[in-house]
Amino acid sequence: MIVHGNRRRWRLPAALVLALSLGLAACGGGSEPNTNAATGDEQPAGETQTWRLAHCCADGSHFDVGAERFAELLAEYSGGAIEVEVFPDGQLGQETEVIQSVQRGTIELTFIGHDPLAQFTETTTLLSLPYVFEDHGHAFELLEGELGEHLEQELSASSLHVLGWGHNGARVYTNNERPIEEPGDLQGLRIRSPENPVNLAITDTLGGAGVAMPYGDVYSALQQGTIDGQENAVVNIAPANLQEVQDYMSMTHHLLSFTVLLVNEDLLAGLDDDLRDAVERAAADAMVEQRSHSEQVTDELITQMEEAGVEVNWPDLDSFREATRPIHDRYIGEAFDQALYDLVTR
Repeated sequence: MIVHGNRRRWRLPAALVLALSLGLAACGGGSEPNTNAATGDEQPAGETQTWRLAHCCADGSHFDVGAERFAELLAEYSGGAIEVEVFPDGQLGQETEVIQSVQRGTIELTFIGHDPLAQFTETTTLLSLPYVFEDHGHAFELLEGELGEHLEQELSASSLHVLGWGHNGARVYTNNERPIEEPGDLQGLRIRSPENPVNLAITDTLGGAGVAMPYGDVYSALQQGTIDGQENAVVNIAPANLQEVQDYMSMTHHLLSFTVLLVNEDLLAGLDDDLRDAVERAAADAMVEQRSHSEQVTDELITQMEEAGVEVNWPDLDSFREATRPIHDRYIGEAFDQALYDLVTR
């Protein structure tokens, strides 16, 4: 049984994600006691642990799909020893606050966009460089190899264990003033970005005014005119109903975005081998499904936004690549070293 917020309900996996053919085998828990990361208290063998997984996005969004699928698989793989309670829509706080709670162990898990991680390890700004990856496939190959190992070691030192990387779309601009056909069209627009210096630098470099703001505050800020627009991926824009308060969407794809499933490092380390393996397997399989889901729903969501009255345009990207290339040089040797950058761009 999957727990969603304070509501318990049965849900078939097919209602959440595209059916994939996975070999599912339940894993039993070990006989040694487990330790609660927040309290340090031992839990008797065989006792069900309840973990909270917080994320910022709407119920039914691709974040929710990934979170609930992980919960389902972990319940199965752990033989019911670990139950995950999913809290969508910022119920337990916005992204930075929730990451800090996972660090402390007061919340066990979070599923977030990668951007706020720059506040915890600056090296993750590499992921946000404009047009640095060929596509998501290229990025996932690197994140499952040497690049991912490097980032995961740094986050582990901050009590954050990366269980998996997911698909968070390619970021685009929306606003209420005009289509963005070339960089100069952003001139004078106040554009919300996540709390990541590279995202803000991209908007500023293109002529806009970047405004750092938690995602949960964006709808009301657009509605009230505090900001003119925002930048995010379609898979985040449509479920948050931003089409209700935005007139234009420009498919700049200025950076690729990723989701990250994080667990408290001490909590995971305190599990016996069988349960730790169950957690890691559930995360790996859930991320495969989440990536597929995110890719396949994007086109459908673009159509839905057009039907809602949003004007969608597809600018030529060469001028955007050229305008934002100096941002790379700004961070090489500062946020990350040349060797790590070369690993991505070689």
